[in-house]
Amino acid sequence: RWAMSHVDPILLLFLPLFALYQHPLTLVISQFVLLILAAFLVYKIAYLRLGSKAASAMIGVAYLLYPALGYLNAWTGFHGVTAAVPFFFGAFYVFEKMYTEKNFSKKNLVIFWILLVITMSGKEQLPLYVVMYSLFILLFRPVKEEGKKFYQTNTGKLGLSMLAVSTFWFITVFIIIIPAFSRYRVEGYNKFAHEIGIVGDTTRDVSKPNYFLSRYDAFGESYTDVLVGMVLDHQKAIRIFFGGDRIDNLRKTFDPVLFLPLAYPQILFIAIPDFMINYLTSADGVGTAEITNHRISMIIPILFISSIYAIGMIADTAGNLKKRRPRVTKGVQLIFSLLLIISGIKTSYAFNNPVYLWIDQAVRKRVLAESDPEAVWKSKLRIGDVVKLPDLDNKDVDCAEKIVNLIPNEASVTGPDYLGAHLSLRETYAIFPGLYTSADYVIVDVFSRKILTILDVETSLVRDVTADIIKSKDYELLTGCGNLFVFKKVGLHEKTDLLPMQEKFSYPAKYEYDILYGTEIADYDYPKQAVRGIAENFRLVFYKRESDSLNGFVMYMTFMNEKTGELYEIANLPSFSLIDPADWDSGRYYIEDLNVNFPSFLEPGEYRVFAGMSNKVKTRNLYIGNILIL
Repeated sequence: RWAMSHVDPILLLFLPLFALYQHPLTLVISQFVLLILAAFLVYKIAYLRLGSKAASAMIGVAYLLYPALGYLNAWTGFHGVTAAVPFFFGAFYVFEKMYTEKNFSKKNLVIFWILLVITMSGKEQLPLYVVMYSLFILLFRPVKEEGKKFYQTNTGKLGLSMLAVSTFWFITVFIIIIPAFSRYRVEGYNKFAHEIGIVGDTTRDVSKPNYFLSRYDAFGESYTDVLVGMVLDHQKAIRIFFGGDRIDNLRKTFDPVLFLPLAYPQILFIAIPDFMINYLTSADGVGTAEITNHRISMIIPILFISSIYAIGMIADTAGNLKKRRPRVTKGVQLIFSLLLIISGIKTSYAFNNPVYLWIDQAVRKRVLAESDPEAVWKSKLRIGDVVKLPDLDNKDVDCAEKIVNLIPNEASVTGPDYLGAHLSLRETYAIFPGLYTSADYVIVDVFSRKILTILDVETSLVRDVTADIIKSKDYELLTGCGNLFVFKKVGLHEKTDLLPMQEKFSYPAKYEYDILYGTEIADYDYPKQAVRGIAENFRLVFYKRESDSLNGFVMYMTFMNEKTGELYEIANLPSFSLIDPADWDSGRYYIEDLNVNFPSFLEPGEYRVFAGMSNKVKTRNLYIGNILIL
């Protein structure tokens, strides 16, 4: 990361833990534990408001099922703003308990302030949450105390002090701290840009003291201009807020909680800062509103707290309409709480909650593969048979973990953003393609796009840089797994000048095995036996018979264990980086030489070999024979 993009002193909380247990996943695991334990605080808040243990427990479970929480735990790595979530839950619970019991003791206030300060330390914009929370307390939690004016009451003094402290910290962070240290980010960015050859207007203006402002350039260039522009040109603000895919993002945000927060806007109001920050970005290529993004973190506690109070309000209203109030009230609470669980399960499936996907993947790869008599691995295949196997998995956790374990602790490495937490204790970790010419190890993810969209550069840059690494005589392919490839810097060594991807007008074709969309295998060659850890050459010759577009397709190899049915997949790196299938012309042959180095973690045995192609919608795999892996 470039220095001072964010201010999150919440990291200091984890220093004692690091002193006891130094591991690259310390932060990630700590965050995971905090988010899971927050379900207990959800229960406590719900029980304080509803008084029903059953309904409160179900709401706690619904929180754990919330799709965005799955992405926070599985995809986004550690972020201070995410770690702050349980502390805000805790602060809200402590205040509501003080307010309900009318007990604003010194002890309770100290605990409340500690939780608030930790919350504000999660990220630079979180003081705005405390600003909004203070307004909620001042407007909706007043306490009448005889002989005292509004600002002299317990809630009045607390709300005003919260407003003052949070405003001071917000101004300090944005006006003083970030600009003062932005030079470190500028220096790092300039080195990165020079290395990969992007200059001038081809990237976002990362060199500004507060370069995130470029995301809101439709409203102005300074904080004042942006805020004034949003207010004065409210039609533009509304158009941007609901433009593009943002309505779908709003649906995915509110669907799991049945849009209940809208019934209690006085609490939902607290999340306005992040809704504005996430939904009013006007720059192209920057997605900040998706539920897959960590920026939804602090919206989640607001959604569940407002849902709890919405259920309480609806239940109380329904109870007032009937004579048997307690029974009706409890019934409504239970119904809505159960509906939240059902909605959580349904939307986890619909919105691809990573936790659901992991379970589904495990079932498909293990249970179904071993119990379905019609599974491909149990069927008798002939050379040239076309089957449908799983497409190239770009979320294979086991594969990623094994790749990480290959990197020595003392090495410098560049790789995709999501592996940063796993490789954080290495000497140097850069987001690919940073340091791709100097790092000891280079990890390439053929699907990785994050850093390119942030910088607004062509996504083809990944292919171009990968092509440079393939051609480099300093790097050799160590191994590959799924969408990940590891290159090791070994120094100058012999490497053919002939590129591993060639386009030919003519070729003595041996076969006409059609895979998909008029794409044929005209020839292939590979060793019948391979040793793990020793690179072998696989040659595939494709013929583009028809003019159908192959845009979005990835070519890949699948190796199926004859004994267990387990799959080992690997993307075809040359066709990804040198001549993309989208650029193939009809009537031409494409000769692809794959340098396959089977990893040591692969189980030895007899494997079926498949050449496949997939665009996530259509997937086909051609059986070309067997190989013995030792």
